[in-house]
Amino acid sequence: MFKRIVTAILHPSKAICSLAWRMRRLFVSQVQIDGKLFHKYQGELYPDYLHHGNAASFISETALTWCIGQGLDIGSGKWPIQGATPIENDAELNAHKLDKFHDGSLDFVFSSHCLEHLQDWQNALKLWIRKIRPNGILFLYLPHESMKLWNPCGPWVATGHKWKPTLELLLPFLEVNGIEIIEYNPTRDSYWSFHVIGRKRAA
Repeated sequence: MFKRIVTAILHPSKAICSLAWRMRRLFVSQVQIDGKLFHKYQGELYPDYLHHGNAASFISETALTWCIGQGLDIGSGKWPIQGATPIENDAELNAHKLDKFHDGSLDFVFSSHCLEHLQDWQNALKLWIRKIRPNGILFLYLPHESMKLWNPCGPWVATGHKWKPTLELLLPFLEVNGIEIIEYNPTRDSYWSFHVIGRKRAA
């Protein structure tokens, strides 16, 4: 109890989010339809497989047609895409610290369901872009905004997701920071996610 009081005083926004998360969890119910499990929340049904990780497997076939050569999978977890160097949240190597790799040295940076966990996502993306060689590929796979269970303070993520990625935010940011947009899907896929593929402009 004392720890919660201290957290509420020092980090009021985090405390509010934590409370909202606890309340919202109460409104998630499980539903069986034709032998398949769904989670019902705010009138929407979400397939159970959305709750088991490995989001990258739903986009890996597309990603591997673009992510060729030497590259990184930032926030890979237990499931890095084939051929990529996995980057986790280590003290010396993480989404905000990639000193091991020279600027302009990578053929690609791939990241699946990681960016939404970063409070300072803008500077993280700038760093990733800096590490990519001219004409190299940036491939982002992210939760679609319609997936309410993954929204910040949502029932499945609590304070884990810091913001809600959208094309309206990302596309202009990437363009301004030297990325030419090649492809994106404006609607959600079967993993209730969307992807953006960009190529780093030559200087």
